[in-house]
Amino acid sequence: MPAIWLTAALILALLAMGGPRAWAQDVPVQLAAKAQAFYEQRADMDVAARAVEAYREILAYTPEDLDASLKQCELLVWIGAQEQDAKAEPYYREMIAVAQRARQAHPQDPGPVYWLGVGQGMMATVAPISQALSLVKEARGNMRLLLTMDPSYCHGGADRVLGRIYSKLPFFIGGDNDKAEEHYKSAIDRGPHYWLNHLYLAELYHHEGRDAKAKQLLQQVAAGPTINGLEPECRLWQNVARKYLVGEVSSE
Repeated sequence: MPAIWLTAALILALLAMGGPRAWAQDVPVQLAAKAQAFYEQRADMDVAARAVEAYREILAYTPEDLDASLKQCELLVWIGAQEQDAKAEPYYREMIAVAQRARQAHPQDPGPVYWLGVGQGMMATVAPISQALSLVKEARGNMRLLLTMDPSYCHGGADRVLGRIYSKLPFFIGGDNDKAEEHYKSAIDRGPHYWLNHLYLAELYHHEGRDAKAKQLLQQVAAGPTINGLEPECRLWQNVARKYLVGEVSSE
């Protein structure tokens, strides 16, 4: 039994529930409820951190829990993406480890493939260049695999990440804005209200001097609906779009 559980409160709970057998049956349900409640309030970053801790507890108890693994990955990138680079790195490292373990346990499920690729891609943004290129290669391979498994997973996630890779790599090591645009458009087709797809394409258009097209996309994001269950993310992306439109944020 992991030492993390051996607190006075849990020992008392064991006695109240009738001994270790009852505890083993009931605690995962209680943990799942607590973690889900925190997850739903992740717009508050303090609560998001508590959700991460709750899912760590679940995964310590049931390491192969797919739902807990995927939600933990989602939370880790949610927090990491809003941190400074140095503070983000531990979140991405943990995300990769969680996704790798989930992929081993559930090799036919697209979720671990997606989140592993996202983690590798995000880690590449904070890693030394010698490591970053290898991480990008691995992320690209996972996204190409995901296209064969479920191209619509996470609202066009594979195309979104591939577009990001092609748009951010220098041309002499594989960067290609035409391929990036193609993937972003495919992501928008598969996730028409997943506004990160539109933001990425708007950024690409801006860098190419196609500001009218960029503005049109940003206006769609700012005025669009939110996705049920993804309200915090949609609101964040919509706020970014509004700031771009009034010139408060640079896309450099």
